[in-house]
Amino acid sequence: MIFFYYGEDSFRAGQKINAIVNKFRDKIDPGGHNIQNLDGETIKADDFFQAVSVMGFLADKKLIVVKNIFNNKKLKDFQDSLINFLQKQKDTPDENYIVFWQTGKPDTRTKLYKALNKFKFSEEFNKLSSNELNKWISGQVTRAGKTIKPSALNLLVNYVGNDLWQLDQEINKLVNYVAAEISEDDIKTLVQAKIDDNIFTLIDALGNKDRSLALKLVEEKINAGVNSQYMLTMIIRQFRLIIQAKALNRQATYPGAVAQALKVPPMVANKILAQSKKYELAQLKDIYRRLMILDEKLKTTSQQDKILFTQMINNI
Repeated sequence: MIFFYYGEDSFRAGQKINAIVNKFRDKIDPGGHNIQNLDGETIKADDFFQAVSVMGFLADKKLIVVKNIFNNKKLKDFQDSLINFLQKQKDTPDENYIVFWQTGKPDTRTKLYKALNKFKFSEEFNKLSSNELNKWISGQVTRAGKTIKPSALNLLVNYVGNDLWQLDQEINKLVNYVAAEISEDDIKTLVQAKIDDNIFTLIDALGNKDRSLALKLVEEKINAGVNSQYMLTMIIRQFRLIIQAKALNRQATYPGAVAQALKVPPMVANKILAQSKKYELAQLKDIYRRLMILDEKLKTTSQQDKILFTQMINNI
């Protein structure tokens, strides 16, 4: 049987493939001796054909997972022979199970894509819409025997975005932490640290005038579905703290004093103090002014958020 799963949502595609692997283990190969994973990015024709031709060990069939074959730079060299092999398959449970998994959307113009897409077990996994994402999160929490407040769910999405891999990790952490219902405070306690780390990294990039890294970090967050206004609010908050730390430079020169003055944890104060040394006060005030302008534009203009952030970063 041939399976072809692809798309931007690699988490749900991965879950589908895990289900196939588990079913194969349960019904055919409890020991897992006949399950083989091939790196499609580096695979050669001989690697593939050897894998599908060798008999299974104590089983009448094998399960072979080929990941990201469309990223293989030499795919054109053996694409025709691979398609010829696929066309000869009966696509029944009596044959080997061959899974082609592409993390992302392959070039739909390629002959291999067109050949694989004809099989009945072919499915594209797109990123979930906002409503679908909320339902998915609620479902994950419910299956764990817990509930989540609507406000907490919205905050979790704002923190993490549409990254199901990270959301799955955060939800597992949350359901193991709370007794019954996940609240906003639970989200802030358990998920905030990662968001802060990302913002610190972005602030460091701006402080080091590493515009390419700053643009990359912003783009990653926007693409992941993080709310742009929320992200900007976090950046503004961070620069406000840096300005305050800069102003306290003579009175508070060590993290403990800064932490007390700014009412932040000592570890956060240490990072803020280090970042404040990368800027002159006039530079900080100019950046803060530009952030205020960006805040106004995000609320009033129809321009894409990514373009507005790019303009702001390039002007720093």
